[in-house]
Amino acid sequence: MNIADIDLRSVDHVLTTTRAVRRRLDLGRPVAKSLIEACIDIAIQAPTGLCGETWHFVVITVPSQRAAVADIYRRAAEGHRSGKLGLDAYLSTLRAEQPDDRRFAAQKRMFNAGAQLPDSYPGLYRRPG
Repeated sequence: MNIADIDLRSVDHVLTTTRAVRRRLDLGRPVAKSLIEACIDIAIQAPTGLCGETWHFVVITVPSQRAAVADIYRRAAEGHRSGKLGLDAYLSTLRAEQPDDRRFAAQKRMFNAGAQLPDSYPGLYRRPG
């Protein structure tokens, strides 16, 4: 493919407006293994510092395993939101605590979006009960 054939305005639009991909996902729809592998191939195109590729990908397709991982995620998130689990020394410096911090509003939106995940995908997350 020739770079001149690519609509760069469309590419720029996608790259600058797609912040929360999870809002566009249909987690109830099965995804072909070939599509998952293609997504991983695209993901590993991004450069890493010092060519230190330390990332790993875990693909979970079994519903009961997805629910178990989702439960761990939910419990950890609740622990952080409630203050029962503290942030490490580095992350605590990144958290905007005061409304006059320029990052405060964006972080609040991000945390609110994350808190809505269990309600958005009720079949994926289990609530204690």
